[in-house]
Amino acid sequence: LSMAAGFNGARLHQKVFEERFLYHADRLGYLVWGEFGDWGAEVGGSSGDNQQPDASYPAQWLEAIERDYSHPSIIGWCPLNETYQKLHDRITQLDAVTRGMFLATKAMDTTRPVIDASGYAHRVIETDIWDSHNYEQDPGRFAEAVSGLADGKPFANAYSDGAAYSLPYRGQPYFVSEFGGIWWDPEAAADAAGDDRTESWGYGDRPRDEEEFQTRFAGLTGVLLDDPDMFGYCYTQLTDVFQEQNGVYRFDRSEKLDVARVREAQLRPAAIETD
Repeated sequence: LSMAAGFNGARLHQKVFEERFLYHADRLGYLVWGEFGDWGAEVGGSSGDNQQPDASYPAQWLEAIERDYSHPSIIGWCPLNETYQKLHDRITQLDAVTRGMFLATKAMDTTRPVIDASGYAHRVIETDIWDSHNYEQDPGRFAEAVSGLADGKPFANAYSDGAAYSLPYRGQPYFVSEFGGIWWDPEAAADAAGDDRTESWGYGDRPRDEEEFQTRFAGLTGVLLDDPDMFGYCYTQLTDVFQEQNGVYRFDRSEKLDVARVREAQLRPAAIETD
């Protein structure tokens, strides 16, 4: 279904995927990022100690890498997702565990790039990959936000007051690893009141109709395809999940829009391919 929609790979997001899935990804040439479910790192508290992943994280993560590193479909490793914390002049628990997971991954598998954390806090200065998460829904404003990559000043996630999550960017390969998330639930959209689907949500204003969805999808995707310095992207998301109604497919994997148009928007030549 993913390939039918024009995607050539996926972030296997926040879980260690089934070996059967990886087998078929190998067989079909479907490119994936191996990830880890880092739920539980958020413990509340002040900005200095709000996230405290513990020693079990690198231990469990190494078990996953040991099991899966021989799968050719895996093109990179991502141990953490959307960790965040203000930078300090001291080493926090988040800093220590993030660096530990990064170094352990590099030691276990010397062949693949490793990103220290997807989106938000890049706490390892020498991380192989840099990325961001950006759910701006207007293609024009989205283009403006990500336009600094050519000058070595890519979009970086930060606190609302501008305080940094991350150590400085050093020219690593860069991609937007979460974007889009367009809220499209045609059943809820057809109900003017929306009262019976209040649990449905996505990013930005819900399109009035499918045409508006397709236009927005092509516009947002086109911004990234047209950037010769952008090595890839990851759209949120392939299917609806529980209350999030922003998938290309429904939760039961049935089509809820014209998938051929989604595919067409993605398969046009990218700037990185034609430059």
